[in-house]
This record gives sequence, C-alpha cells and structure tokens, in this order.
Amino acid sequence: MGSDQQLISSAAQTTDFPMPPPKRSGFEAAIANIRGRIIAGLLLVLPFFVTFWIVYWLYQTLDEYVMAPMARLVVRLAEGGAVAVPTWFTTYVAPVVGLIATGLILYFLGFFARSRIARLVDMVLLKVPIVTPIYSAVSRTFQSLSGTSELAKFKRVVMITFPHPGMRSAGFVTSTSRDEATGKTILCIYLPTTPIPTSGYMLFVPEDEVTELDWTLEETVGAAVSFGLTAPQLIQYYPIPPGTVREKPGKRGSKS
Repeated sequence: MGSDQQLISSAAQTTDFPMPPPKRSGFEAAIANIRGRIIAGLLLVLPFFVTFWIVYWLYQTLDEYVMAPMARLVVRLAEGGAVAVPTWFTTYVAPVVGLIATGLILYFLGFFARSRIARLVDMVLLKVPIVTPIYSAVSRTFQSLSGTSELAKFKRVVMITFPHPGMRSAGFVTSTSRDEATGKTILCIYLPTTPIPTSGYMLFVPEDEVTELDWTLEETVGAAVSFGLTAPQLIQYYPIPPGTVREKPGKRGSKS
C-alpha cells in the first residue's frame, strides 16, 4: 500500500501539467488595456505624421532652393518696369509664377533626358576623380527608382535564407552576375530592414538557392514597414522541386 502511494506521488511530481496563466487583477487589466489603446492610437497616427513630415520636408526644400529664388527673380523682373510692384504681387503672385516657371523648366529639361547633351554631361562627370563615385551611385539609384535602369529591377522578389539556416527573409533582385569558376548565375539581392526599408543588406546568393515570390513591390515594402502586419497571407516559403507546378488560388491573400 505504501509503495503504491509512493509511485503515485512520484508520478505526480514527474508529470508536467500545464499551469493556468496567472489571473490579472483589475488594476493590471486596466493598465494593459490603456497601454494597448495607446499603442493602437500611435500606430494609427504614425502613418499620417510620417507622410505629413515627408511632404513638408519636400515643400521646404523646394521652397528654399527652387521656388524662393524663382519668386525673387520674378519680383526683380517686375521691379524693372516703371510701375511700382504692389505688396500683394510680391506675396502671392510671385511665388505662384516662380512655381509655374520651375515646372516649365523641368518639363523642357525632360526632352534632354536621353539626348546627346545628357550623355555628354554623364561622360564628363564620370571622369572627374572625386565626383565620379558619388555621381555614379546617385545616378544609378535614381535611374532604378524611375524604372529606366536595367541594372536594378525591383519587381522581382525572392525568398532567401537569412540571417541563419532555419529563417528566411524576402528581398529584391537588383542585378545578376555569373560565377567565374562554375558559371552559375549569382543574384545581387537587396534585403530591406524593418521598419526603415531604405536601409538593409546587399547579398550575393546563387539563383538556385532562392525561392521566387509573387509579392509586389508595395506588398514587400509594406510588410517591412509594418513589422509584418500587412504581409500577404500566402507565401512561397519552401522551394518547389523542379518540374512541379504550383497551384495558384483564385484570389491571393483572401481569407477563407
């Protein structure tokens, strides 16, 4: 009898039973609720605040370096006449005329974007010792963003093993190279970081070690910015064996 009780007690001690979560008091629950509401409100306001800050920064930059000089030029041209320039013209009309003039200048410069003059300027700037690396990097970046460069195609999204085996991340294929020894295709992949996708990693990965994703540019960047909250519900995580056709649902990302 005593041995049976000892066996039962020892079995009860060695068996791992899930412990119920500790109950929160009313005060702790209220604090958690308030904290959750504050975080939800912050996540709601941040997109509007960041958007407003970027637009305001762009406006300030244009006003300081483009609109204000053009407005001063308009005022000087108007003051050259015999009639005195009224205050309302200097305050309201001159900035608008300067903005319109800036837009017209940029419009006509667009005709020379792919002309011999633009190529001549590129050739000159790419031969200046100090200016060359800076101008080359900036020029390729803006060409990639405008879609005029063949070196960077951000429409192709792939899944790679990063930062260590067992974990994978989504990145953009920016260019392709070829391994000198084996002849394999090597992809140059830009891996955006969270929550600022403009900073990230540049990795070289063999093409046969990546998994193609059907995510768009907006979906990939949105997933990085939102800490994965807006990531599509369907993902090509595991590589597909050669010759296998993946079944595509009628509407990707829709809830069943």
